[in-house]
Amino acid sequence: MPELAGRGAGWQAAAMDAPQLNPRATLAQRLLMGVVVPATNVTTEAEMADLRPRGVVNATARIANPDRAVASDADAAVVRAAMVAGLMDALDTLAPAQPDHVAIGVMVENFAGGGTAGDALLAQAAARVGCPVTVPTHATLAALVALGITRIALLTPFFPKGDAAAVAFLEEAGIAVPRVLGLRAPGPAAIARVTEDRLREAVRELDRPDVQAIVQVGTNLPFAAVALAAEAELGKPVLATNPVTYWHALRRAGVRDAIPGAGRLFALT
Repeated sequence: MPELAGRGAGWQAAAMDAPQLNPRATLAQRLLMGVVVPATNVTTEAEMADLRPRGVVNATARIANPDRAVASDADAAVVRAAMVAGLMDALDTLAPAQPDHVAIGVMVENFAGGGTAGDALLAQAAARVGCPVTVPTHATLAALVALGITRIALLTPFFPKGDAAAVAFLEEAGIAVPRVLGLRAPGPAAIARVTEDRLREAVRELDRPDVQAIVQVGTNLPFAAVALAAEAELGKPVLATNPVTYWHALRRAGVRDAIPGAGRLFALT
């Protein structure tokens, strides 16, 4: 009997030591934001983390994609094909964390096409991960509507076909794009190595009185800090794709915090 009594006391102690579980992840009481990026992307996570409100956690998954030399539109097409092939696998690695919302850090239209094809891919992605998804293109349009902008200059890291895809989704939504600068980065990883001096020079090349804003696409391009400084200097919106995507994803998920010092878009609640 003493042995049984001792065993019973042990079970009681073990029960008392069982963890008390929150209905949500302890650090993500407001929102668990999934972030999906290509494996070569080392920019999106950092730029979104800089904007993370208290009580929001970013959980990242990576799309397997090669870092290969890109010297033409044909080379870029091979890289894009690898991205679309890996997107669903990346979402599968994220799904067990049960995110509330997912920001997809890649321009879907650049490898799937816009319109029906792009919408179908996004619907498939949302079904796969089990929550709504936000992409840079839709976020950009939402930001332009929120700021009342209809005429922009566009900065990309792409070759001409990538530039054309970006212009197409904007013009189809009624946004005039009189000026485009494609930096033609020589590979997916090289996009993250474009210098801030070159990006500041690009802003100077694009800015004219006939545009209401400068907009950047291409999520591996490290443009957020340059955009913030340029916006203050020029007195007009300068929109970097990662902050714009994160802003739209937060707003769609019900987090509407104004973030001081993050630019005029994050001043909107």
